[in-house]
Amino acid sequence: MRFVRGAMISAVIVFCAPSALHAQALVWDASPDPNVTGYRLVYGTQTGVYTDQVDVGSVVTYRPSGFDWSIKRYFAVLGYTSSGLTSSLSNEVTWEPTKVTGIQASVSYPLLARRSVTWTAQATASLPLEYRFYLYRKTGWVLAQDYSASNTFTWTPTQADEGGPYAVQAWARAVGSTAQYESWAGTPTFSVTVLPFELTADVDFPTPPGNEVTWTATVAAASTSTLEYRFLVNQSPSATWTVFREYATSNAAQWTPTANGFYAIQSWARQVGSTAQFEYTGTTNYFTVSQTPLTVTGLTPSVPSPANTGTPIKWTARVQGGMSGPIQYQFSLYSATTGWTVVQPYGPSETYTWTPTWGSEGDYQVQVLARSNGSTAPSESSMVSGTFTIQRAPMKLTTTGLFPVAPGSPVDWNADIPDPTANFEYEFWVYSVTSATWSLGKTYGPAHTFTWTPANTGNYYVQAWARRVGSSLSYEVFVSTNQLVVSQGPAQLASLTTNVSLPAVSGTSITWTAAASGGTAGPLQYQFWMWSSAGWVMVQNYSSSNTFTWTPTGADVGDHALQVWVRSAGSTVAYEAYKSSGVFTIN
Repeated sequence: MRFVRGAMISAVIVFCAPSALHAQALVWDASPDPNVTGYRLVYGTQTGVYTDQVDVGSVVTYRPSGFDWSIKRYFAVLGYTSSGLTSSLSNEVTWEPTKVTGIQASVSYPLLARRSVTWTAQATASLPLEYRFYLYRKTGWVLAQDYSASNTFTWTPTQADEGGPYAVQAWARAVGSTAQYESWAGTPTFSVTVLPFELTADVDFPTPPGNEVTWTATVAAASTSTLEYRFLVNQSPSATWTVFREYATSNAAQWTPTANGFYAIQSWARQVGSTAQFEYTGTTNYFTVSQTPLTVTGLTPSVPSPANTGTPIKWTARVQGGMSGPIQYQFSLYSATTGWTVVQPYGPSETYTWTPTWGSEGDYQVQVLARSNGSTAPSESSMVSGTFTIQRAPMKLTTTGLFPVAPGSPVDWNADIPDPTANFEYEFWVYSVTSATWSLGKTYGPAHTFTWTPANTGNYYVQAWARRVGSSLSYEVFVSTNQLVVSQGPAQLASLTTNVSLPAVSGTSITWTAAASGGTAGPLQYQFWMWSSAGWVMVQNYSSSNTFTWTPTGADVGDHALQVWVRSAGSTVAYEAYKSSGVFTIN
């Protein structure tokens, strides 16, 4: 058989419409032979073995449909002429489905409280991936890190996290995809344990003479009592322990070694006011103070990436070694627009705090240079952080109202941008689905609250706009609600809550708050009743206030209950709905 000159397939598989699973497209180079009138795409599940084919015509791109893209496949193209001649096969390309193959922790299980752990997701795919991490925290899953290019997630459990079970899941999808995920993997369940007494340092050893070390004592019992701490040091081979910080409520103390040697630190703790010598104690292993080459061993931010503008980010460097202390640090900040800029010149502080401002969104890196005290070298060691993303602080639009609401019901809205680096003004709009029109609810001003009282039934949206004071833009950021329903029907009570836990002692001010929706006309009206051994008594007549405050006295010691009634404005019925607190005790 005669063959036409070869058609070359490009080894590129791209997303054309990443929201659909059946959206991968194959693209190849057109054959240089003018006699080629079309192309055949061949494919199979083994390399070089093509069990299926499709005639795609004269196009040089094809999007297969009905494929199960979770299966690995191999593709090639051949050209053909109108007389039936075919070319040799193009180069073969492979579709590698997205698959998270594993998730590994940087430490072994169980985890220790106050010790950071980083999970790394491993995945295979033909396309660039983004990752999302979920953390199971004893009773349910919470989003720990939203989709980003980072395949790592770092968590530092606290003492309050003691116990379990815990687990981590990593989701992955192609960049640009709107699928929830294309593959995922999870860890086995694990637990968090708390050491009864732990002593940690802010440097790695050895460290040189003259370098200040901050020691932190952590006692598990501190969560239930107020402790004071004492710190002592011993230099081997002496048997003498020397106090370098007397009892105080701070659990951190600074110690500066003056000479080379082998040392250990001990901390005592006791409840404030105790006369005991100590109630808890912990001692470190012996460590070395000496002159050794300086190494930066860590550079960590106080918040994960991405971070919002207006959020202070504290970078902390950690070092080992050095010839003399205190070790000196210099910090620089990098962005694609400005390059590297020294933001904190050499000094003894191992931390640098940066608050990104509104408008500074983008990717950044932080670098720390370190050198021994008295050194004139540009640096003795350095470390550069990974890419750290700053995103614009999102605007939130919230309300305490419950929908549906009745016409005439005032609904309070609060818009907020948690970024103190800029002054904002706010404007509010209301959209009526019925009339398909936007109406201005409140013009631009510094107040970020808006009260909307719908006059008619229907479906609506509320939208908040914000811009910096002085800006001529229509808005810099906006946020919309979901669809809001204004209708007429019986009032419904959703909850009755208190500002303090019950039972309570006499003299405690207790406020109950009722949350209701519906009604035929607003504002809804609320009436409160109190029960005691003497029976039910109305304690607050019908009004638009959905709260009732009561401060019981010594005469009120005993069992009580509270009930709230609700009805629509103008209604004469006793109530349309009610809810009770249940019996509680005043002591």
